[in-house]
Amino acid sequence: MSTAVHVVGFAVGALALVAAGLGIFVGSELRYLVFSEPLWFAALLLPVLAVVLRQVLMPRPATMRFSRAKSLGRLGGGFMARLAHLPDGLRLAAALLVVVCLTRPQSTRGADRIKHEGIDVVLVLDLSESMETPDIPPTRLHAAKAVVDDFIARRPRDRISLVAFGSAVSTLAPLTMDHGVLRQLVSRLRIGMIDGQHTAIGDGLGVALNRLAESEADSQVVVLLTDGLNNWGENDPDTVASEAAERQVKVYTVLMGRDLQGRDGNVDAGQLERIASVTGGFAYTAVDQEQLKGSFQDVLDKLERSEIEGNVVRPERFEWFLWPAFVLLLLDIGLRTTRLRRFP
Repeated sequence: MSTAVHVVGFAVGALALVAAGLGIFVGSELRYLVFSEPLWFAALLLPVLAVVLRQVLMPRPATMRFSRAKSLGRLGGGFMARLAHLPDGLRLAAALLVVVCLTRPQSTRGADRIKHEGIDVVLVLDLSESMETPDIPPTRLHAAKAVVDDFIARRPRDRISLVAFGSAVSTLAPLTMDHGVLRQLVSRLRIGMIDGQHTAIGDGLGVALNRLAESEADSQVVVLLTDGLNNWGENDPDTVASEAAERQVKVYTVLMGRDLQGRDGNVDAGQLERIASVTGGFAYTAVDQEQLKGSFQDVLDKLERSEIEGNVVRPERFEWFLWPAFVLLLLDIGLRTTRLRRFP
């Protein structure tokens, strides 16, 4: 057990020197030091316990007979012999400093609070069978996918959700910052992935509001892209629009296709205009790819940007302990291979 005591003693001495060095080089900055993961301090016991167990479980060192052992004992050990356990002490001190690094030492001085744009956007895309119409080449759906993909790429700091509707409604992605995955989902959109025999605009808007129910963003926006009129579903679009207005959710509508007058009875541009007007959004029409791109560009220009204060971020100071641990390990290796090298 005396060996373990010597090792711990050398480790304490090394840590005292490290503390003195930090006091010299860091100075008053130590007053601002905090540890964001203090539970890791419990792990400080592990290196010490390893030293004790090593002493208990390690087999006794080899011995040799000497004819004048008493005379040899009177000589005593030299200075280097007293430092025999110094490398182990340095190694223990380095291990303890690494554990301190795991507690995430940080400085309260220079702390800042992250601010980010607080816009949550739900893209509501029509997947009814009429979206296969080729009047906006190659088809309405392909044209819509292109502008939606570009829209996502140009809003890197916003959370975006994707909702598709036809006769049924499906949330393809909740509000997310993972725009890479979102763009992959957009690229895989196709007619037939949900029932597209009818157009349930009211239900699509209702699901979009549900996606925004837990949003804490100051600005909440729904972008609805469709080519027809509401002819299915349980929710009336005007009623859902009124609810959106009460919740201060703006709805931007984009009606695409060449038959914008509804001569075949499949378009109700007036309803989309009412939805946008009552919520404080805007209604757009697009008969070709350029107008479709222009509509989404105008939406981008109109989206408000409100800053939300996020978590406090403090400067990390783990290097104050990691570099001394590295130096102690170098000293350990140097002593073990030179002056304090042991021979079996």
